[in-house]
Amino acid sequence: MNDYSVTWLNRRKTKSKFFIVGAGNLGQMTASILLDIGDYQIQNIAFIDDVHAVGEKILGISVIGSTEEILSSLSAYDNYSLVVAIGNNKARKEIIEKYSNLLYANVVHPSAVISKFAQIGIGNIILPNVSIDPNAMISNHVIINKNSAIGHNVVLSNYSQVCPGCNLGGNIGEGVFLGLGTIVIPNKSIGEFSIIGAGSLVINDIPANCTAVGAPCRPIKFNSTHL
Repeated sequence: MNDYSVTWLNRRKTKSKFFIVGAGNLGQMTASILLDIGDYQIQNIAFIDDVHAVGEKILGISVIGSTEEILSSLSAYDNYSLVVAIGNNKARKEIIEKYSNLLYANVVHPSAVISKFAQIGIGNIILPNVSIDPNAMISNHVIINKNSAIGHNVVLSNYSQVCPGCNLGGNIGEGVFLGLGTIVIPNKSIGEFSIIGAGSLVINDIPANCTAVGAPCRPIKFNSTHL
């Protein structure tokens, strides 16, 4: 670990630290939520990123090192929280499963309306103006983007991602990507790691590992895992 990282991890030990993996658009939106909530100040938040240079500041927040460099040593520290803000669902899963022993936290914008009867796991990022109804289940490391509505009894499985403006019923499988404005009617299922195109209307079950588009939504191709 480089000297900059060691210094950052060790300084101000009495203050909680929040680490965001990924300094791209999603990471920046996540940092903005933390600042909006007011529980963290800029000096207590750090980006972990494989593209930006160590010591670079983004939104005034320091990049302290690469994913492998920092996460492989983070278990030696306490009084921190962590979220993986990487939009690629498979990449996010790979990082989290490799470092499953770390202390992941939810980041929820204060404008989100979440029923006390909903179930929320860990490592989730919930952006502005999201609504989550009673008996919905948000699993772990899910991204729900702004202005989306999660209906009653909906299941959003691990590593799934909801783009802005979606309206969801049904059962959303692991790693599913739902494009802008997707509508899923109740009691329909989308199989794991499928990609649903923007503006789609899902009125039938969608199989795993496919790309599906349209209204009504239909598969247009399958990836090699499905085959």
